[in-house]
Amino acid sequence: MTNRQPVEIELKLTLPPHQVEAFLKRMARRRSVPQQQELITRYFDTPDFALSRRGVALRVRRAGRRWLQTLKTEGERRGGLSLRAEYETPVARGKLDWNRFPAEARDYVPEGERALLVPVFETRFRRTAWMVAGQGRAQIEVALDVGVVVSGARSQPICEIELELKSGEPDALFALALDWAGAFECLPLDVSKAERGVRLAHGQEAGPVKSVRAELGAGMSVEQGFAAVVQSCLAQFQANLPGVLASNDFEYVHQARVALRRLRAALRMFRRVCALPQELSDGLNALVRALGPARDWDVLCSETLPGIEPHFGDQAGWSSGMAVLESRRARIRSAMVEDIVRMQPGAWLLAFQRWLLRQGWRDDDGDRDAARQASLKKWARRKLEKGHRPILRGAHDFERLQPGERHALRIAVKRQRYAVEFMQGIGGKRRRARYLAALVALQDGLGRANDARVAWQLVDSMHSELGSMGSFVRGWLAARMNDGGEDDIAKHLKNFMKSLTCW
Repeated sequence: MTNRQPVEIELKLTLPPHQVEAFLKRMARRRSVPQQQELITRYFDTPDFALSRRGVALRVRRAGRRWLQTLKTEGERRGGLSLRAEYETPVARGKLDWNRFPAEARDYVPEGERALLVPVFETRFRRTAWMVAGQGRAQIEVALDVGVVVSGARSQPICEIELELKSGEPDALFALALDWAGAFECLPLDVSKAERGVRLAHGQEAGPVKSVRAELGAGMSVEQGFAAVVQSCLAQFQANLPGVLASNDFEYVHQARVALRRLRAALRMFRRVCALPQELSDGLNALVRALGPARDWDVLCSETLPGIEPHFGDQAGWSSGMAVLESRRARIRSAMVEDIVRMQPGAWLLAFQRWLLRQGWRDDDGDRDAARQASLKKWARRKLEKGHRPILRGAHDFERLQPGERHALRIAVKRQRYAVEFMQGIGGKRRRARYLAALVALQDGLGRANDARVAWQLVDSMHSELGSMGSFVRGWLAARMNDGGEDDIAKHLKNFMKSLTCW
């Protein structure tokens, strides 16, 4: 009996169904005869999904007359690229045979759980596979999978490309994937078929994803911390991007925008030791600009105006005005999607991940190498202290600050909040929680007047179409802008000045 190489390195991409024929035509030009298989795969777990909670996928797959059993671990995933342990052996008649797995594979599933295993979902798809040569003489298996994942009466389509590295360096996977992302609107995919099946079995729908905590350790270097923080920001953006492009849930736009703002804050924080190439920076700024107007209209229509509506006496006039605003909101959203698709965000994400894999920041100034290898913990303390000082000055002088200076204070608070969140893996928990809560409250307080100003500008740009509803809303927002929530801000400033630093 032989086992497959226990480490699998692959890169996965989503492929829009309308691009399948174009992709097949592209692959037909290669000197590789495709192999086609109808694959039925049965996934096993305990009734309470103990394996999936630990990141273990156990399956039996039929390919023609041959049956294989496979155990995979969660491993490391980033930007579609995954490195994980994989154990695969032939079995008879589609039944699990633990004796055929090596001991290290059996260790992932305690003996007491094996008797509880039951089929929980299936995948059924056609696989078209090619063996192709990549850069640096790499050998890559390219597989196009088209079909469904099924659990009971529920199902979900599958349309994706897997690039599995058979020999060579992982960079060769990115070279191929970048070409296809630009040509076929592909996006990097980190969610496995097994994970989608587990969600389906639970009856869970994919939803907007909030910020992902960076995995930091006290013994990390500055460049290791940089890579981990940036990776967490990219993961959040990538997870929300499909929803931005295809869902009407405005929370996807919000979380995608938060991810990019956090990414910009991280890049600014580390800019003197790990500088981003200009083309990646330009792509980031373009994506932020594309998301901004849609998010502003979402806040206006879904958050700001519902709080004003009860105070306006003419329900018919309000409904008429809202119809006009919602129509404009829909046009803004449609334009946003067109802009983002044109920017090829999948290619941007892959290029960013490739740069991280190559540690591209080392290509600039070699004099910075010592700073990159320095202790992350000590470096973070200096950065957090530096970010704290201007906020403290602004808090003391707040009553004398001009509008532009108050705006600058709000930006400083937001950057400091992100910096503290990035460094959650180091430092004391209690002090950090109190300090972070003071920052969040202060940011929210300072942001209310700014939100009112943006909302006023949007309504004012359409005042001729909104009638009395528009005049009422502008007056309401103007009062909020002038008031500025001074009492609340004063309370938050006082709490911030009393809070102990967490570094």
